[in-house]
Amino acid sequence: MTSHSFKALFTLLLIAAFIFAGCGKKEDKKTDTKTDSKTQTTDKKTDDKKKKEIKKSDAPKKEIKSDVPADWTELVSKDGKFKFSAPSNWVISDDSPTKFTALSEDKSMGVTFVIFANDKITSDELLELALGDFDFDPSGEAFAYTEGNMEGYITVARGKMDGTDMMMYVMSAVENGGKGNYILYTYTPTANFDKNSPTLEKILYSGKLN
Repeated sequence: MTSHSFKALFTLLLIAAFIFAGCGKKEDKKTDTKTDSKTQTTDKKTDDKKKKEIKKSDAPKKEIKSDVPADWTELVSKDGKFKFSAPSNWVISDDSPTKFTALSEDKSMGVTFVIFANDKITSDELLELALGDFDFDPSGEAFAYTEGNMEGYITVARGKMDGTDMMMYVMSAVENGGKGNYILYTYTPTANFDKNSPTLEKILYSGKLN
């Protein structure tokens, strides 16, 4: 997988929240994206973005774990706190101090990771903002989860990207006792969801904080 030099999945992603244009070059297997903490700020207007209301499950918090294949690449957020894994042949297509995107070689699957600057937000509000960024509607309930020193919500959502009907998993992750707030998206065309969802889930559930 490439080291962090992106360019993108689609020409425009709805409100330009994510821009995917072309493919990055292939690179090393371990990706570390550390940068000065001063770069990890996002526009405060993010809080004013349209939220998508979620229906929260009453079930107890689920402990998430993922059996990641040995040949996958572990990726590290630029603040050095959040890690997740993805197939090593995926191509990094976008990189910035607060965003990361990689696509499968045939562009049928993707993952986007975002560092969210507002440390006063709850995990359910964070999920609603994450859905609002893409203008995707949740499909079913959002369930609460816990993993190590982070917790949040996960849901499945549906919407359009560049006119294509898409399904995505969305995870909000809030650091317990800290200031880290993160969003992880995995997505694929709706027509391929049944086939690709096991891979998307593996990526999502591999997320963890140091």
